[in-house]
Amino acid sequence: MDPQVFFEKLRQNPRPIVVDLWAPWCGPCRAVKPTLEKLAQDYTGQVDLWEINADENQELLRQLKVYSIPTLIAYHNDVEKVRYVGAKPRKELKSLFEALSHGSVPISNGLSEWDRFVRLLTGGLVAGIGWASHSTWFLLVIGGILMFSAVYDRCPIWKAITAQFKKVMAK
Repeated sequence: MDPQVFFEKLRQNPRPIVVDLWAPWCGPCRAVKPTLEKLAQDYTGQVDLWEINADENQELLRQLKVYSIPTLIAYHNDVEKVRYVGAKPRKELKSLFEALSHGSVPISNGLSEWDRFVRLLTGGLVAGIGWASHSTWFLLVIGGILMFSAVYDRCPIWKAITAQFKKVMAK
């Protein structure tokens, strides 16, 4: 799809839109496709689903700043509301369609508690091995990064830094 045509259709569409950027060779894309199509059917007339082949629309992906697939971008009133990168579970996709159908902004569920626990445990073990070996600072750093990846989305300092970074990048 030509980027100008895409943005014009986006401006003219009165309903919320979920844009699915995918590729036929992408396993995660194929995994979420049936769920997205079922949700689009369930929310017919309330939320539109646009499926765009990433391989055939490189210029559009560049303009949308899409660097990985699958990527879902939700729009309402010509404004991007949320962006999901990677395959998401059915529950999270249903929440996206449900929120958009009611005109609200979808909230990402983030990491599950199990994922947080596994990251914290793994990071602690790796850092502990680094600490016990007294000379492997690399393991301490990797362990710290793993532990931070479990809590970064709840860290107010991280949120403030990334918000400033996004403002700078938007200019």
